Amino acid sequence: MNKYKEEINELRSYGFDPQTTGLLDRLVSLDNYHEHITAKHTLEKEGDAILPVMHALSNSRSAVIRKEATKIIKHVGDLTSIPVAIKLLDDVDGDVRWIAAETLIHIGRACIRPLLKAIFDNQDAFFLREGAHHVLAKLIRHNDPKELTELKHILLNGEHQEAIPLKITQILHQNHFL
Repeated sequence: MNKYKEEINELRSYGFDPQTTGLLDRLVSLDNYHEHITAKHTLEKEGDAILPVMHALSNSRSAVIRKEATKIIKHVGDLTSIPVAIKLLDDVDGDVRWIAAETLIHIGRACIRPLLKAIFDNQDAFFLREGAHHVLAKLIRHNDPKELTELKHILLNGEHQEAIPLKITQILHQNHFL
């Protein structure tokens, strides 16, 4: 009996075409490594054409499905995935959050402005702030505004949380930045 039966049943409920559904079934069947990797590589080769499917799966009830979808989103690395990856920074599953942060790092500096806006709009989201710190730590350059480095330190230390909106406002109002 397949221990991923619930995930496979959920995948079938999305109504994707039979070929995509078959690939997704094999993608989440983690106990068959060869089938899993083959499906993963096939889906990755589809590039940005597969992103609508992966973006939809990022809302799955299953952490396994969200994690595998996020891995493919990261591999494709398209700018259209920035909002999805930012949302996943606040996922209940730590693996999904980590892969989402790595996705944003992979996409690059284009994610900084939307990430700052998400932090501003969701200041109480602990996991979002934690993931944002990880992303900013990898993407900040020495010549970036000092407020960005200060924000990164606030996100890390958890102190002076009340300064977050001001720092973000200062950064976003610097038109030459990002």
